[in-house]
Amino acid sequence: MTTLSVWTYPDAEGARRLEQRLAEGAAGDVVVRDGALATWVPGRASPRVRELQGAARTDSLGVGFWGLLFGIVVAGPELAGLGGGTHQALDGSLSGIGVDPRLLADLRRELRPGCSALAVIADEAVVADVHAASTVAGAGTSGGTEPYQVLRRLTPDQQAALQRVFSA
Repeated sequence: MTTLSVWTYPDAEGARRLEQRLAEGAAGDVVVRDGALATWVPGRASPRVRELQGAARTDSLGVGFWGLLFGIVVAGPELAGLGGGTHQALDGSLSGIGVDPRLLADLRRELRPGCSALAVIADEAVVADVHAASTVAGAGTSGGTEPYQVLRRLTPDQQAALQRVFSA
């Protein structure tokens, strides 16, 4: 089964450490379908989002998907309010591709200025290897805490929709 998994760290470097560990092969020969890194420097209005580097990827949804995902997390409530709607309606708009309102709410609670996140779309077995590497990457954080993980399983229809809409 394919999953969308996101690990958030309470510091701006945690996700970079995990990305580096994956690039160095700390989790074995990890191949993900796609991935991105979000780093939110304090004082900035939103996180910087870029595609995962160093780990082998089989697909590319492009930075458009990842920017949309993290953009809705950060600015969704404010954008919805400006348009006269609710962020619940905006959050529900991505359910067809496996990004449900619960995932967005979890990320909204965890991703704040000064934090970072690494997101991947990968097979469930690969996600277990990445998670094992993520706890080591989190060991150097200021609080010494493990990262917070959000995981959603994607149906074949959701995977196909992601590819159809976002493939670069």
